[in-house]
Amino acid sequence: MLKLSTLFILSLILVASCGSTEKPSSIASNMQEEVSEASTADKVMNALVFLNGYIEYSNTLGAEINIDDWINSSTLASRAFKLEFRKIIDDANELDPEMGLGFDPILDAQDYPEKGFELESFDEKTNYLTVKGIDWADFKVTMKVIEENGNWIVDGCGIVNIPEEKRATR
Repeated sequence: MLKLSTLFILSLILVASCGSTEKPSSIASNMQEEVSEASTADKVMNALVFLNGYIEYSNTLGAEINIDDWINSSTLASRAFKLEFRKIIDDANELDPEMGLGFDPILDAQDYPEKGFELESFDEKTNYLTVKGIDWADFKVTMKVIEENGNWIVDGCGIVNIPEEKRATR
């Protein structure tokens, strides 16, 4: 839906610029900024929808739906994310069958902001974003998005596919 609105906006800009005295390069630059803003919105929106959906799952559905089923059914997480998540859980259970990992790898914590997350910052060059808790602003999580089949999806979050040096500090 956002893509259609982007095309509509670009069409309006093109029509409005037909009688314009602006140089073509200036018009192209303005159009590029509009496309860049829409692309950033797509990247950030899908990451937030994924993470806030996970928070909703954790708050309400956790007892009803297995976490593997929830993660694997998500169209907003990459295959690499799903595989790494499962590997982290399996490795922890192998090392300590009684305790397992001991924290949530997606949130990189035991506790979390129950009202969800909002964007704090986004790096357009690396596609890493930092989100902060809506009701706990000091609680931050690093995420990474990739483009797959024309959609922006989560490829990393918390400790899943996020290098140690990029993770949010606690």
